[in-house]
Amino acid sequence: MYVSHLNHNLIEGHCLSQGQAVFPLYSAGVCVAGNCRSCPCTYRTLLSLRTFISSNSLGSAGFWLLGPGATLGSSYGPTNTRLRCHLGLQTPPLCELVVGGEPQCWSEGHCLLVDDSFLHTVSHKGPPDAGPRVILSVDLWHPNVAAAERQALDFMFSPDL
Repeated sequence: MYVSHLNHNLIEGHCLSQGQAVFPLYSAGVCVAGNCRSCPCTYRTLLSLRTFISSNSLGSAGFWLLGPGATLGSSYGPTNTRLRCHLGLQTPPLCELVVGGEPQCWSEGHCLLVDDSFLHTVSHKGPPDAGPRVILSVDLWHPNVAAAERQALDFMFSPDL
């Protein structure tokens, strides 16, 4: 029920542009207050994550929809200092993420950790009636980044600069 309510709000408010829509909770290290108020439990959970990147422009979190037939072209993330955690909320068949040439699939209720600094593509090759793929994406510090390095990166990539 929650995912269908979220899907309706995303599609109504943000349209599936190019077959995708994003409902950001944090965008480039800045809290999107109205969206966080709409998802208070998710917001509180984000703040409780010790490794959530919430204070620099390399960090984001939000709900991402990908409609049937959509493909997001090949791209590289900006840094290898983070990992993206994708929590599968609605994962129809024939949805795929290829990272560094290795295919990955989402699973509802499970997390997939991705180093998006590698070349990656996303596709939803399901039929139109399959509905969108919905994930919660959260940027986390890579475990090999030490606390002092995190502080330096927060300073260098402060959203206020």
